[in-house]
Amino acid sequence: MAKIMQSSMAVGHTIRGVCYAKPDYVTQAIAQLSAIPPERVGLGGEYDYYGLAKRIQASFHGQVGRGAVRQLTVKQRGSAVILIGHVESLDLLDQLVDLALNTEGTTHVEVQDVQVSCLDLAQPAQVA
Repeated sequence: MAKIMQSSMAVGHTIRGVCYAKPDYVTQAIAQLSAIPPERVGLGGEYDYYGLAKRIQASFHGQVGRGAVRQLTVKQRGSAVILIGHVESLDLLDQLVDLALNTEGTTHVEVQDVQVSCLDLAQPAQVA
């Protein structure tokens, strides 16, 4: 209490900028501040502002090959992943969206202006 009284007297009996917390809360808060958010974890586990996009791009290269995604750009906005560009098939696009959604730190995937070369949509069955 003596420290609080000294600080309040220093500013003319007005207490400003004092924060009270339980000792265990301070330790937990410091631990949370030192943890890297999942969408900011880089390829090597380091902090990387675009870590999620880089990890997803590496996953795409490993799972489907560089050639299949060479015309596809992976961007990130927070924990949202954005796919832009060109892919060969709708099945490939579905696979890429699934890979991105299953990457730690991803909350959702946006597909923006992705051109699909071979768009094989199932034909409806004809009624006889």
